[in-house]
Amino acid sequence: MSVAILEICPARGRERRLDGGVVIGRASACDVKLDDPLVSRRHARVVSAEVGTGIEDLGSANGLYVNGRRCDGVTPLHPGDVIQIGGTVWLVLRRPDDQLLGASEREPTA
Repeated sequence: MSVAILEICPARGRERRLDGGVVIGRASACDVKLDDPLVSRRHARVVSAEVGTGIEDLGSANGLYVNGRRCDGVTPLHPGDVIQIGGTVWLVLRRPDDQLLGASEREPTA
């Protein structure tokens, strides 16, 4: 599973998809690289399971915040949540695989 996010700061309006297992940080080896001195080399990781997607701090110096609260362990992510990693702020939009069934995809009614 993954989540779609909208960057609020610093690159306002940029959308991206975060898949399970993605590592976020300053290091060039990270899947999502943030050029921010407040971000650790390996700052956070996106975690996916059948029940949903979450984010986990990897022992960063400045912490990971979801909805203004510092996170310990895995924090579930839901549409409307605000993630802060250093000076980067993201808004969780949805899980990309969550789509309403169109008329042609609905179960036929008798």
